[in-house]
Amino acid sequence: MNRKFILGAVFFLSQKNFAAINKDILQIYKPRNVVVAIVDTGADIQHKDLKDFIWTNEGETGLDQFGRSKESNQIDDDGNGFADDVHGWNFISNNNKVTDDLGHGTHIAGIIKSEFVKHSSNSTVSPSVRLMILKYFDPNASNEANLINSTRAIQYANKMKAQVINYSGGGGEPYVQELLAIKESAQQDILFVAAAGNNNSNMDVQKYYPASYGLGNIISVAATNNHGDFVAFSNYGATVDVAAPGKSIYSTLPNKGYGFMSGTSQSTAFVSGLAASLLATHKKSPQKLISEIKNSGTFNKTLIGKTKSQMALINPTE
Repeated sequence: MNRKFILGAVFFLSQKNFAAINKDILQIYKPRNVVVAIVDTGADIQHKDLKDFIWTNEGETGLDQFGRSKESNQIDDDGNGFADDVHGWNFISNNNKVTDDLGHGTHIAGIIKSEFVKHSSNSTVSPSVRLMILKYFDPNASNEANLINSTRAIQYANKMKAQVINYSGGGGEPYVQELLAIKESAQQDILFVAAAGNNNSNMDVQKYYPASYGLGNIISVAATNNHGDFVAFSNYGATVDVAAPGKSIYSTLPNKGYGFMSGTSQSTAFVSGLAASLLATHKKSPQKLISEIKNSGTFNKTLIGKTKSQMALINPTE
């Protein structure tokens, strides 16, 4: 199957702040919770910058009929097939321990949270993004095993009614069960944000899945630097929808940490955060969201021939 997970390298460099995505299209009213499923390496759910934004499965909270905490009674209280899945699920170990051993998922979670807050000008909206943590990637497992687990994670996100799925993996071979899971996401109006990949390849020629499935609810994301210019490591092509910051991005890391990573994984997280902020105003179809996200960017000539929209979701640095 030749599937790989995109792990951005960590760079401890200097950067003043995240570049700003265009906020002109955001008009905040009637705030509502938005659930973003992060299909990744887990997350540090106790990190001070994340703990107030972690999704909670209400069906696994409170006390059961025997007075035991539903969070730890080892019973599937809500009948969804997973016992004690309070904040998500670990599809590697088949338990509720979503601890991040690699740091990637925590980094992605921090970007999504920060972008949501940045684009939600009303303070009552800021805490209303909820991050569903779905751990699937095991560096010691086969590509096939990781792909099976990531597909199970997508199915879980569908079942538990996430509105956005952030997916930072991919590879050159399609997988029918994954395709079917994302089609189910589309039927539920779930936006699927997929990394374009870090191989400097033309995706019109060398497909990269799931970004290359071509479903109407998928937005594929290439990487730019903090000036909005295309970054050479990123995949590209007319089938790539948009580009977002992906070079030397500062975000949360496990154990109270912070650091820099680069990759289309980080670009994907920027788009997921923006999408969540748009959904906080009112419900939109994935197609409407994708259109608004594309139109919110800034034209950049380095993206000609690199993305469908030629728009970077970043304002050029002054």
